[in-house]
Amino acid sequence: MSIANTLSVPRPGADPEPREFTLPDLNAWDIEVEVTHCGLCASDLHLADGDFGDASVFPQVCGHEIVGTVRAIGSEMTGWRVGERVGIGWQKGACFKCEFCLKGEEQHCIDARLTCCSGEIGGFADIVRCDGRFAYAIPEAISSAEAAPLLCAGHTTYTALMRHARPGAKVGVLGIGGLGHLAVQFADKMGCEVTAISGSPAKADEAYAYGADSFLNFRDALQRAAAAFSLDFLLVTSPRVEDWDAVFDLMRPHGIVGVAGMTEPATVNIVAMMERTLTLTTVNAGSRNDMRDMLAFCARNGVRPTIETLPMNELPKAFERLRSGEVRYRAVLTT
Repeated sequence: MSIANTLSVPRPGADPEPREFTLPDLNAWDIEVEVTHCGLCASDLHLADGDFGDASVFPQVCGHEIVGTVRAIGSEMTGWRVGERVGIGWQKGACFKCEFCLKGEEQHCIDARLTCCSGEIGGFADIVRCDGRFAYAIPEAISSAEAAPLLCAGHTTYTALMRHARPGAKVGVLGIGGLGHLAVQFADKMGCEVTAISGSPAKADEAYAYGADSFLNFRDALQRAAAAFSLDFLLVTSPRVEDWDAVFDLMRPHGIVGVAGMTEPATVNIVAMMERTLTLTTVNAGSRNDMRDMLAFCARNGVRPTIETLPMNELPKAFERLRSGEVRYRAVLTT
């Protein structure tokens, strides 16, 4: 048995506080990882606030952008060595038997184990466990602090762009924040023509530095009108969209709008979509192969998150900074 020392949320909306959990014997396919870094994601706030229904089990131990070192290995697990650096993302296990697992789409497994949902102990702890087949080698070129946000924000945005964008495509990214600043980099390195879109004109210079070819102030009606019919694919990373008709106006015929992150519920104009044969789709974290490909792509092309680091024991402060929108662009907790 092992003791996990965690920072757990005792009830919805409360500050995290220290709590010990006794872990059972290690499962045959699991590995135990000593946490060194864990990213803080908006999904962690939703879990801590009880917004995910049954997925939030209190006391709730959040954290799903985990980097650490292997310290124990289950009896059936091969391929890892004690002391090896690994990453763990949103998903920590699957059945490996269902239709979707057999197709390499483990993220759609009905029996998926999620890293910090439904009573699982997430990365705001000194040790975590996962099925060793859902742990990932971190390329040497990527630091542990930079790797952490890639395991969720990077995985999600890369998968969306690989599904829907092609070299030369006209790609927009709406929302230049924790997800969006990575999406701009990915789209640029994939050879797309990238338009960064934000309601904050002050983000223009940073967007250009990340690789954007143009910047659109979404609150400026004249700029929106000039950009009409210009995009093949638009990735929405903002948590709220004030005007979906304005979004659809940006799209070329047969364009695709992909929604990533926890965007607020919306009512959309189906007729406006039909006029251009538009597709509205959603984006989630990809498969294990997508994760491996993303990490290799980042190492090869220099895609990195902009981060700020704080000690793990300052998690309440990090939560507050994320709630208030002060984080630019991802927070990473260190042990």
